[in-house]
Amino acid sequence: MNVKDYRYIIEIADQEGISQAAEALCITQSALTKFLQRTEKELGITLFLRKNNRLVLTEAGRYYVEKGREIVKLDYEIEEGIAQIIENRENHIRIGCSVGREDYMIQNVIAPFMEKNPNVCVQILGGSTSTRLTMVEKNELDFALVTSRDYRPGLYYDPVGEASLVLAVPVDSPVIERAQKEENSCYPVVALEDWIDQPFIQLSAMTASGKMLRDFFKKKGVTPVIRLEVNSVRSAMIAVEAGIGNAVFWEVPRKRRKVEYLYLRELRPESQRMYLAYRSDYYMSPPGRDLIRLFRQGEQKKEN
Repeated sequence: MNVKDYRYIIEIADQEGISQAAEALCITQSALTKFLQRTEKELGITLFLRKNNRLVLTEAGRYYVEKGREIVKLDYEIEEGIAQIIENRENHIRIGCSVGREDYMIQNVIAPFMEKNPNVCVQILGGSTSTRLTMVEKNELDFALVTSRDYRPGLYYDPVGEASLVLAVPVDSPVIERAQKEENSCYPVVALEDWIDQPFIQLSAMTASGKMLRDFFKKKGVTPVIRLEVNSVRSAMIAVEAGIGNAVFWEVPRKRRKVEYLYLRELRPESQRMYLAYRSDYYMSPPGRDLIRLFRQGEQKKEN
């Protein structure tokens, strides 16, 4: 039985006759008669009795119609719910990202996305990587921009780019003159001795780069000249541009900031791969596909 079958029987019960029900259902009387006969044969019961030129329900018929109405109602609710999900996905997208990448994302991804999708509302939420992934799992976020080390089962990870660990210095820093260009390196390379005596901006140990640097300094037996400690790459970037000191973090696009990037000779971990994480059962709308495409394009042509 499908939902249409229940609707046909319910209509016969409501109209108390084949001809009236057939007219309401926009089918022929003979087709509806054959359908009723076939249904009763399949069920092995009689659903209607003829009484005074009317079709009245038997006890089994009343039960069938009662449950059929529940099924029809549930089918309607399912259709409405799915339609609402599709509408929400196509008109509202929620993205989680680190504070350090928020400015870049708005300028290089969200702005062109809005031009093509003017009716879509985009919500950007921050928070730790763990928080963002949990929100995706709970369907509180549609996408989360994360790194390869943050894998969780049940989520799909769409690669959109990668980031390297860099030393960020002001554009007029003397460290730049000490750096050396090397083949196959995007940025000049600088040795530890060339920058360890300079004022340093330290990221919180709660961040991946902050923890990595603390372990690195301990292993090398050196103590940086810490002038400022911050909780986000965005704050570190602003502090470097202001001339407070140098900072080490996973590369984010510099846009037009007066900051230069250098590679660290003694600390060159593999690049962080960047992913847009979303639920494996997520309904991917056309705007969602546009968003992923723009993330890939944006990461491939990072502004300096």
